Amino acid sequence: MAKVQELGYVGVSSGDLDAWRSFAPTVLGHEIAHDTDADTLFLKMDDHHHRLTIHAGEADDVAYVGWAVADAPTVQAIAAQLDACGVTVTAATPERAADRRVLDFVHFTDPHSGVRMEIHYGPEVTFVPPFLPQRPITGFKTDRVGLGHFVTFVPDVAAAAEFYDRALGFHVSDWIVVPGMGRIGAFLHCNRRHHSLAIFANPAPRKHVHHVMMEYQSLDDVGSAYDLCLERDLVTATLGRHLNDHMVSYYFKNPGDWHFELGWGAREIDPETWQVQHYNGLQPGGGEWGHSGLLGVM
Repeated sequence: MAKVQELGYVGVSSGDLDAWRSFAPTVLGHEIAHDTDADTLFLKMDDHHHRLTIHAGEADDVAYVGWAVADAPTVQAIAAQLDACGVTVTAATPERAADRRVLDFVHFTDPHSGVRMEIHYGPEVTFVPPFLPQRPITGFKTDRVGLGHFVTFVPDVAAAAEFYDRALGFHVSDWIVVPGMGRIGAFLHCNRRHHSLAIFANPAPRKHVHHVMMEYQSLDDVGSAYDLCLERDLVTATLGRHLNDHMVSYYFKNPGDWHFELGWGAREIDPETWQVQHYNGLQPGGGEWGHSGLLGVM
């Protein structure tokens, strides 16, 4: 079957682009792309033209999530798999593909999360000039594993996970299980990153997006960002290490009033040999250590 390869990009809507123009370079270290305009903020974190886009709007929520594949035939093969699942797939216009800085894509509304998903190929890359971090960091881990991971909410975690498997080629890495309640969360992989998509049970969430994770190349990058967020009173879950992907990370609010996770040191998996695991969802802090406040964030 055809499979997505990585989380390519995320677009969000915001009522305060000026706040993002300040926040993204000074806290995250992102570079603002040269062709950003008054209504669209392109944020660069590697050799891609951008990985995050902030659009002027009132929702302060995710606008779309882009999943990258190798080529045009794979886009069409996934479109056929979606059609077989009863999902309406729409081809992008050339103008919209140009806006995304990709050669082409199709899009659909995820029947479980309600999030617009885009299956794309051919991202614009720029080797010269290289990515120039806007604060002293070593950079982000994206090569062959994508932007990071995206976390959203669904009414039925098991049904959603089955759909992502059949339609997009994801596979479950592990489940969060609460005794007496069953499976309340799932982490899914599409490459060597432990998870590129995670879903949690919530039939009426405040927003469609819970958080987006980005992984730095250095623990010191995480520590310096943590200090910046502490100074600005943005931290919502303290520094800690996760049980499943073993990442050292923390969580914090962004100008859209949802969360980012910044981390380092996550283990990679072998998708061909990985065996599904599960974790007790009542684990204090949700990790091996730290992450105080994480259950409140959820």
